Amino acid sequence: MESKTGIGGQRSGIRAAWPAALAAALFLMNALLTATLFRIGYSTEMGSIEGAFIGLARYIRDHFPDLSWFPLWYGGIPYPDSYPPLLHLAVAGTGALFHISTGLAYHAVTAAIYAAAPAALFWTAWRLGANRAAAFVGALLYSLISPSCLLVREVRIDAGGWFAARRLQTLVHYGEGPHVTSLLFLALAIGLLHVALEKRRPVWYVLAALAMAATVLSNWIGGFALAVAVAAYVAAYGGLARTAALAAYAYALALPWVSPSTVATIRANAPFVGGRFVPNLAAEAAFGAAFLALAWIGWRLRLDARVRFAALFLYGTGGIALGSYWLHFSLLPQPQRYHLEMDLAVWLGAALALSAVGRPWPAPTVRIALVTLVALCVPIFLHQRSMARDMERPIEIRSTAEYEISTWLGTHMAGRRVFAPGSIGFWMNAFSDTAMLNGGFDNGMRNTFLQHVQYQIYAGDRQRVMLDWLDAFGCDAIVGDWPASHEVYHPYAHPERMTGLTEIWRGGPEVIYAVPRGTSSLAHAVRIDDLPRVRPPAYDTALLAPYLRALHDPARPAASFRWTSQHSAVIQANLQPADLLSVQVTWDAGWRARANGRPARTWADALGQMAVEPRCAGPCTVELSYDGGAEMRIACWVSRLALAGVVLWMLLWRKSSASTRTN
Repeated sequence: MESKTGIGGQRSGIRAAWPAALAAALFLMNALLTATLFRIGYSTEMGSIEGAFIGLARYIRDHFPDLSWFPLWYGGIPYPDSYPPLLHLAVAGTGALFHISTGLAYHAVTAAIYAAAPAALFWTAWRLGANRAAAFVGALLYSLISPSCLLVREVRIDAGGWFAARRLQTLVHYGEGPHVTSLLFLALAIGLLHVALEKRRPVWYVLAALAMAATVLSNWIGGFALAVAVAAYVAAYGGLARTAALAAYAYALALPWVSPSTVATIRANAPFVGGRFVPNLAAEAAFGAAFLALAWIGWRLRLDARVRFAALFLYGTGGIALGSYWLHFSLLPQPQRYHLEMDLAVWLGAALALSAVGRPWPAPTVRIALVTLVALCVPIFLHQRSMARDMERPIEIRSTAEYEISTWLGTHMAGRRVFAPGSIGFWMNAFSDTAMLNGGFDNGMRNTFLQHVQYQIYAGDRQRVMLDWLDAFGCDAIVGDWPASHEVYHPYAHPERMTGLTEIWRGGPEVIYAVPRGTSSLAHAVRIDDLPRVRPPAYDTALLAPYLRALHDPARPAASFRWTSQHSAVIQANLQPADLLSVQVTWDAGWRARANGRPARTWADALGQMAVEPRCAGPCTVELSYDGGAEMRIACWVSRLALAGVVLWMLLWRKSSASTRTN
C-alpha cells in the first residue's frame, strides 16, 4: 500500500510539473530566436524607434526619481506624457543593477519579454480551461505563425513571407519594445482576471490588477486591447461588478502615469499621428452593437463560455485591424497596429476552441499529433532563426551619425535646444541630455501647435519661416539632412533651405547649423504687447514679428535661464514693474513661479509657451518649479491609498483565515 501511494503521489507530482515544463520549453524556443539580443548593445536597425525608448531608459537611470517634468522633448512636457513608463523603468533598473549599457539592458529585457509572451499565452489558455495539449499548440503556433501574414498581403510583404516572424520584426526592425511588452501583460491579465474571479482571494485580485495596470503602463495600444479583452470576458463569463471594481483598482494604481490630462493629451494628438484619423460615431456604434449581438447570440445558443470569449476577443481585435487592411476603414487611430493583438486572439481562441469543441482525443493520438506538429514547426523555426540573425546584427554605435551628433551636442551645446530630424532625433537622448523641439513620441505633445510647426520645418520651402519658428521656440541649432547624410529617413522636403546658414559642426555629410538668435537664453524680458496675441498660421510668421523683434532687441533687459533640476529653473534679470518674462518652455497648470520670494502669475501665451508676471522693480530672481498641480497630487494620493488599502486587506484576510483554521 505504501508503495502504491508513493507511486501515485509521484505521478501526481509529474502531472503537476507538466505545465511548468511546457511553459519553460516555449520560453526557451523563443529565447533562441532572440539569443543575439541578450548580448548586443546596439543593432544595425538604426531607423527603429527603439532609440527613443533607450533614451527614456537612460534618462531614468541618470535622473531617477526626478520624473515629474521632461524638458528634453517638444519644449518640455509632463514626464507621464513622454510614454507609458513600465518598460523604461525595467530597462533602467536592469542597466543599473548589472552595470551594463542602457542599450544592452534594453535588448536583454525585451528579448526576455518576447520569449515569455507565448509562455504567458499557454498559461492563460490553460487557466481558462484549455487542456495542456491544446494550450501548448496555441502557444507554439503563436510563437511561429502570424495570422496577419496569412490574412493581410501588406503585412506578409513587409514581414518577408507567409511564415515570417512578424512579432520579432516588430520588436527588432521597428523597435516597438513597449508594444511587445504589452502583449505579455495582456495575456497575463486575461488569465489572472479569470483566476481572481474564480478563487476570489485578495492575492489573485491584486495580481490581476497589477497585470492590468502593467498592460496600460507598457503601451497605449495594448491598453485599449485590454479594454476589448475585458469586455469580451465579461460578455462571455459575466462578473461585471467585480471586474469593473478590479479595473477601477488597477486604474487607481496606475493613475499618476495615466491621469485624465495625460489621456486627454494622447486623445488630442492620436488622430494626427500615423495617418490622419477622422472619428465616425455611426461606424463605431455599429461595431459596438455587433459586439453585443454576437454576445447575445452566444448566450442564446448556449455556447461554451470559452468559445464565446474567444469569438468576441477575436472580433474586437480582428475587426479593428482587418477593417483597416481589408476595407480601408479606421475605427480608431492607427488601427493597423492591432494586428499583433489579433494574432494573440487567434491562437488563444484556437486553444480554447480546441478544448471546448468535440470529445477529448485518446492520449496516444494526442502525443502523435503533438510530435507531428512540432516536427512541422522545425523548418519554420529554422527559417525564422535565420531571419533573426539578419535582423539582430550588432553595430559599432560610435561609428554612427546618430551617436556622433548626439555626443557632440551634449558636450558643446549642453542645456541648449536643437531641432534634429528622423533617426537623429530618435537616438539623440540615448547618448545625451540634449533638448529638442521635436521628440520621440508625438502623441505626448502637450503643446499640439508644435505639430503644425514641425510640419513647416520638415515640409516648408521658405528658410525665413523655418528660422522664425526655431527662434520663437528657443532652438539654437538645427541638424541638416542632405541626401548623402547617413540619417535614415531624410524627412526634409527642401534640405536646400539650410544653404547660407552658419555651420557649427561637420562630419562628412552630417552638418549642424546655427540658428540666428538674439540670445541663447530660454527667458526673455518683454512687454505685454510683444507677446503673440493670436496663434498665427504655421505657414506664415508675419504675426510673430513684434515678438521676434523683442527677442532680438538689445535694449531689453537680459534674462538668464538655468535649470536647477529636471523640474525647476531659475531666471535672473533686472526688470521694471511692466516687464514680463517670456519663457520658451511649454506651459502647464503644474508650473509654479515665485519672483523674489513672492508668488507670480503664469499663463500660456498664444504659442503655448509660458509667460510670467514677476512685478519686480530692479534685480529679480524668478524661481520656476513644476509639481504637476492638483491633479498630480490627487493622483499620487489615490495610488498610495490603493496600495495601502490592499496591504491592509491582505493582512485582514490572512488574520481571518488563520482564525478560521484555529476554530
